[in-house]
Amino acid sequence: MIKVMRLIREIKEFLEDHDLDVKVLKKQVLGIHSILPIALVIRILKKGGISIGIEPQEDLRDAMEEAIESGEDIRSIVDDILSELRDTALELQKMFNNKGYKVVLNLREGESDVRDLLDEVVEEYEEVIEEEFGEEE
Repeated sequence: MIKVMRLIREIKEFLEDHDLDVKVLKKQVLGIHSILPIALVIRILKKGGISIGIEPQEDLRDAMEEAIESGEDIRSIVDDILSELRDTALELQKMFNNKGYKVVLNLREGESDVRDLLDEVVEEYEEVIEEEFGEEE
């Protein structure tokens, strides 16, 4: 248990050094990006393993909508955030592999979930704009 606590503390410090907001939930550490609520999720597995994934947080849709409404290039923002989180995950993987831990990266599914949500939100806003400003004759 002490080893797990030490590991969690090390992950927490690493994520904080990468400017992520950190939440610790039992044997899981979330590093949430400050611009959009997309998290790097690190789980401590049995037998010395670590799983690293990306997960959209509950309020991601609202944050995306706010960014679109304020004129932000939401696709570019999401691409940048996913790239940053992926790079951070790879750094974590290398660090813990060097310490003898088995690290499993599960990034694709989470990235896909974020991109699917992004497509939904953008599509909804394009429909609203068409209805409001579209076909005037």
